[in-house]
Amino acid sequence: MSNKNNGEGLSIIKSLDIGSLDKIDASKAENLSSKVLSERETRRRLLSHARIVGMEKEMLLLFAKFDNLMRNCTNAQERADIAKLGSYEVYRLLGGGGELYVDGQLVAKDD
Repeated sequence: MSNKNNGEGLSIIKSLDIGSLDKIDASKAENLSSKVLSERETRRRLLSHARIVGMEKEMLLLFAKFDNLMRNCTNAQERADIAKLGSYEVYRLLGGGGELYVDGQLVAKDD
């Protein structure tokens, strides 16, 4: 990369107003995406995050545990309860923090 390109990149970075970037307030609905990811993509992202925090093996074990529970599930209510439990365990594994809602119901809240 040439020095001209480096200088231009530096000037762009210096001109950014970092102070205006705040944390995303997830309690406001307009800040949340309404896009629903596929199960495969969701698992891929969760596993990537678990790898970053050093919990890849534990995440894979959770996937296996809940796959087995869902496979042996007999009704819709049981599936919903297993999904909530699985979401909670993933939430805890990845550090928790804040509130966890599943299907519009509060499942966990950390103070």
